[in-house]
This record gives sequence, C-alpha cells and structure tokens, in this order.
Amino acid sequence: MPTVAINPEALLRVLIIEDYEEDALLLQRHLARAGYKVDARRIETAAELKAALEEPAAWDLVIADYTLPTFGARDALKLIQKSGIDLPFIIVSGTIDEVSAVNAMRAGAHDYVLKGHLERLLPAIERELADSALRQERLRTEAELRLAQQRFSATFNQAAVGMAHTSIEGRFLLVNQRLAGMLGEPIDKLLALQLRDFLLASERELDRTIHAELISGGRSGYRVERTLIRHDGSTFPAQLTASLLKPDGHLHPTVLWVVEDISARKAAEKETTELMTRLINSERLAAAGRMANTLAHEINNPLEALTNLFYLLQTHEDLPSQSRELVEIAAREIERVGHITRSTLSFYRKLPGRTIDLRTMLEEVVQLFQSRARQHNVKINTRYADDTSSVHYDPALRQVFANLVGNALEAMEGRSGSITVRARLAGGFAAVTVSDTGHGIDQANLQAIFEPFFTTKGERGTGLGLWVTRGIVEEQGGTLRLRSCISGKRGTTIRIRLPINAPAKIIPALL
Repeated sequence: MPTVAINPEALLRVLIIEDYEEDALLLQRHLARAGYKVDARRIETAAELKAALEEPAAWDLVIADYTLPTFGARDALKLIQKSGIDLPFIIVSGTIDEVSAVNAMRAGAHDYVLKGHLERLLPAIERELADSALRQERLRTEAELRLAQQRFSATFNQAAVGMAHTSIEGRFLLVNQRLAGMLGEPIDKLLALQLRDFLLASERELDRTIHAELISGGRSGYRVERTLIRHDGSTFPAQLTASLLKPDGHLHPTVLWVVEDISARKAAEKETTELMTRLINSERLAAAGRMANTLAHEINNPLEALTNLFYLLQTHEDLPSQSRELVEIAAREIERVGHITRSTLSFYRKLPGRTIDLRTMLEEVVQLFQSRARQHNVKINTRYADDTSSVHYDPALRQVFANLVGNALEAMEGRSGSITVRARLAGGFAAVTVSDTGHGIDQANLQAIFEPFFTTKGERGTGLGLWVTRGIVEEQGGTLRLRSCISGKRGTTIRIRLPINAPAKIIPALL
C-alpha cells in the first residue's frame, strides 16, 4: 500500500466533526506529535460543513465521530459525496460496532479507528493521504488525456490535409473530413475500405517493400507521390506520408497517413517545364532564323539567275507545249522560293503583297504532287466548291497546303490508298480539309505534333513543318484541327478554317 512521507514543514488541514472539544484537541495533539503542522477546525452541524467545503482553500482530511446528537458521520459522508469533493474520510469513535463500521465503509468511508486505539490513526491517515494523492494524480492524468484527445480530434478533423489511421494491412480505422472530401466518399463508407482501393491498379504494389520495412520497424516513415481515384472515377496526384504508431501495452500498431492533393503543385511544375521548353525552343528558333537569313542571302543571287533562265525558256517559240507546261510549273515554284527568301530577309518588316484565289492555290499544290503520288500508287482526289474561286489569300498559304499534302503522301508510304483535298465556303469561313488513308498518328504523339522540332521522321524531318503551318494559319485568323486513328479505319484528317472577310495578311515564311 502506498504511503506518504511525513514532511515536518507540511501543513495538514483537517476538518474534525466532533461535539466534544476535548476529544478534538486530543486528535490535534496526536497529529502534532507525529510531526504535522495542523490547521484543524471542529464542526458539529451540516451548515458548518457546507460552509467549510465552499472555502477556496482545500481541506486534506475529514475525521468524524460516528454519532453526534444532530449530525453524525453518515450524514457528513453523504454531504461530502454530494459536493463532489474527494476527501479522505476516517471515522474515529468510541461507540461504533463492527457492523456499523462495515456499513460505513461500504457507504464510502475510507477507514475507522476506535478512540481507545489511536495508535492506528496515523498509519490510516498516511495510507489514505497516499491513496488520495494517487486518485488526484489519476484524475489529473485523465483530464490531461481528455484534453489531448480533444486537441487531437480538433487538429485531425480540421486539418487542411487529408489524414487517416489505418491498420498495418491498410484498412481505414479513422478518417478526417478533408480526406473524405478528397476521395468523394462519406466517412462511414470509408471505414469499410482500404487505402489501396483508391490507388491506381498500376501503383498498388509499388510500395510493398518500403511499407514492409515500415511495419517491421526498419524505417519510421516514408513519403511517396501516387495517383488517387475519387468515387466518381476522376483522379488527382497526391503526396502520401506514412508513419508507424506503436502504442504501449498489447495494442496493435497502426499507420498514420497524411494525404496532400498536389494538383496545383503539379500544374505549376508542368507550366514551368513548358515555359522552359518554349524558352529553349525560342533560342533554337532564333538561331535557326539567323541561319535562314544567311542562307537566304546566299540563295538569292543564283535564284535570280534561275528566274531569268526560266523566263527565257518560257519565251522560247520552239518550246513544246508539254514542256512549256512543266516549265511554267517550275517557274511558279521558283517564284515561291523567291517569296520565301524575300520574306526571310524582311522578317521584321511588312512587305507589300499580292493574293491568289483559294481554288487556284489548291490546284497548283495538288498538281505539284500528282506525279509523285502516281509513283507510289496513291490517288489524290479533289472536291472544290465553285465559290472557292471567289476568296483570295496570301500565297504563303500555298506552303501550308503543300506541307499538308506532302505529309499525307508520306503517311501513305508502303501502302496504296488515297488523299482527298476538299474546299468549301460556309458561315463566313473557308474550310479546307486534307485527309489520307495512311498509317495514322499514334495518340502519344498527337499532343506534340505541332511543337517545334518534334518529328517522327528521324533525320529526314526538321520538326518545323506543322509548327510553321499552324503559325501561318493562325496569323491569317484561322484555326487548324487534327484527328487521327491508327486502328480500324486508319488515317489522318486535318481541317483548316480561314475567315473570308478578313483582309489577307502577307506572312513572312521561314521555311
């Protein structure tokens, strides 16, 4: 049984319920001889006891005679119990019988001592003071535990991140509202599920090794980034932090999870990467532009000579008609090359330009590729609405259509098939569609197909054709859309929409 060491300097405040003052003084002297500094008060009525209990200074002990004329130990015990104050209560009486003493103990008295055996009083006091101290300590510990639980509950439920306790197997034991909101499931349903139920199937086994190390005590925690699936099937990137909790005693260990939605961070990282990529590409394009400018200077002089030679051929009277037609086509292409070099040289200044009708432009492009198409057993079909001759655009758009038809022809490599070029006017726009029955474009490449320097042609491609194509179309106020399929009905279709009433812009082409 725990005891309390007597401190000579300690003050023992005692309420003595006794109708004889001599007996009360006897008890005080007995305590003083044991070394206590005694602050005692004798009372003999219920009113006096109530008043004493209401005082701000705490009492340490109650010693009560069993029977008083109007107020005895049983009444005093009930009153103290009703007040809710935990005080050691010892009965000291000269008349109490054993049955009454046992009943008093059952009612809540802590001990009883006969007045003829006061040598038992001090051990009883020491024992009950020690027990009282233990009870008070337990009450303080329980209060602190309740406060800690309340603080944890408030922190857990109001946290800005998702939090959960799981068994070591992963079953949810406790889930906060934030995590339930992230996953789109009410808390009561989550308690029947496991965390792995919300992981992508491809990621469920990725952490098996490090999780086993956590459970075995080989590590205190770990942090990973995974993709979580909401109740509606949508996904979001999350950072998962796991910590092992090992309670004392025989309780099973659990895992504390902190789950953070990192969608915003991932979006910012993606945006930064894209900005860096664009910056790098801009630098590469600037270098390519400088090189193109140098090449344009070098090409310009021999190009002028070729232009003059083809002019002389065109004016030669003995030139056969079939050859004359081919010479005229070549002359027009030489003129287009000249336009490109002039545009390159004057990239930063506006050039006075001319326009050409849409149908003629398309016919010239198709005619340019017909011979190559026949060699590859590919048929080029054209479907032009009559009114497409009434709209005019900058000749640089011929470069756009040549890129698209050329790409379509390359997509037919190794297989026969057809390319279809359509043009019509509708709703204030001219619509030009180039479609093929080629191999199609893999879905993984569709997002990057218009990025500069992206190519699927290896060393044969620059990766600038479609990027320049889209730039020219958008410069004219138009849009470009692409769809492609690599299975079933294979092929690629590119659709361009150009405003009809917008004034034609002269576009400085780079390639």
